[in-house]
Amino acid sequence: MSGTERKWQLIAVVIIIILVASIGAAFLLSSAPEDAVDERPIITVTVPSENAVLSGIVTFNITIADEENLTADVYIDGSLKAKSNAFVWDTTLEPDGRHTIRVSTEDSAGHADTRHFQVTIDNVDEQFSFDGYLKIMEYNIKESGLNDGWKDIIKQENPDIVVLVETGLLDNTSNESLNAATSELNAYFSDEMPYDSYTAQNVIYSTTGEAILSRFPVLSFTQVDTVPLDDGTSYYVTHDFIDALVDINGTQVHVIGGHLKASGGETNQGRREAESEGIINYMDNLGNVPILYLSDQNSFSPDDNGTLAPDTTMLLGYGPMTMMLYPNDTNYGQYASKIHNFTDVFRELNPSDPGYTFGGQSGEAFMRIDYIIANSFFDGLFINSSVIDGSLADSASDHYAITAWLNWTSYKEPVYTATTVKTSTRPSPVPERSQHPISLLAESKKLGIRHVSRNRNYGKTSWGVTFHLEEVGTQRGMDTT
Repeated sequence: MSGTERKWQLIAVVIIIILVASIGAAFLLSSAPEDAVDERPIITVTVPSENAVLSGIVTFNITIADEENLTADVYIDGSLKAKSNAFVWDTTLEPDGRHTIRVSTEDSAGHADTRHFQVTIDNVDEQFSFDGYLKIMEYNIKESGLNDGWKDIIKQENPDIVVLVETGLLDNTSNESLNAATSELNAYFSDEMPYDSYTAQNVIYSTTGEAILSRFPVLSFTQVDTVPLDDGTSYYVTHDFIDALVDINGTQVHVIGGHLKASGGETNQGRREAESEGIINYMDNLGNVPILYLSDQNSFSPDDNGTLAPDTTMLLGYGPMTMMLYPNDTNYGQYASKIHNFTDVFRELNPSDPGYTFGGQSGEAFMRIDYIIANSFFDGLFINSSVIDGSLADSASDHYAITAWLNWTSYKEPVYTATTVKTSTRPSPVPERSQHPISLLAESKKLGIRHVSRNRNYGKTSWGVTFHLEEVGTQRGMDTT
């Protein structure tokens, strides 16, 4: 056999050996048992349960189904409290009110699971000792409360009912950020009745959404994303309205929060006017009931003219406030309420104060676009109203808060007559208006009222709340500025 033949024979043997080895390896691999799949851990929390009312010492019962022996991270209102499956929580160290519990874990492969829900702490026997005075506030806190200073404004002003605008992402993770802020405020106001807070849900933009914080019982909370127009159609609003039914000393009051479409131009003005027409119709559908409307209207009042006129080139329009205030206006009166007679509280009590609520912080524009609006149930009840400006407010938000004091001791149900309807010859520069009686204004200035105290430890007061969502999706992917 020649050398060449031996060479090819050797090559053939090597090839055969390689083939046999490959086939054997494939057979061994195919017959070997499959590796177990690393599944995602699954958390179960049996104690406490969602929406539970807690007091004293609570021991968590957390189980985690996983191939590994995992331990849970337990967060309360966004703050890590323990790494434990049996966390012992002394709820007396927390302020009374609603709190968010978040339980999470992660295995070595990076697979994770999270559970989050709300509970209510109720440790302090308390009763609302109402002295007859209450303070309300409307405040656009800018992009989900971008700057923590908004809470300092509330601490400074101590309102009893607050409507927050641009709550944005505060609803994430079972209202974790909102509950954290509410808890901080309740701890600060330890001698007051605690705030209960509710916010719009499924919000995907930081510049939309509203919330309410109230020391009075919130009986129901409704989120409204469509409003009825005069032609019978439904209109999808840019920012969902909220409607909180609040029990003020035995009287059920609808506290409605709003935020009309922002920015200038005819298209945006038209959207604001449709939204205003719709929310007025919504209020009419509620019937002859007490209504407080606290809103960033993103539009001007027809009463703000002359030295009160907005100092800006932005064309925001006067339509929403004209239809709200002047039922017989030649242009917008047709869209006005058929039931309610509304008052712009700040302007009624401050006829010569511009009351700018937006733009003063940057020096680029000066305008009043935030309002507290009340129907005739509140005639004679408002004492004073203020815009909260100053250096603290400048850094807290791009809006100033607006507040108003009420003396509830003079509350009485009004009698609606044709003479209570305001008149206007709009678009004249200064429309004629009939004045509501504000008999307590002079007295309030002499009293210099600033804050209201509450007493605790007078027995237990409890109430329930119903949460409603009206066709709520994800706050629609339209332009939401």
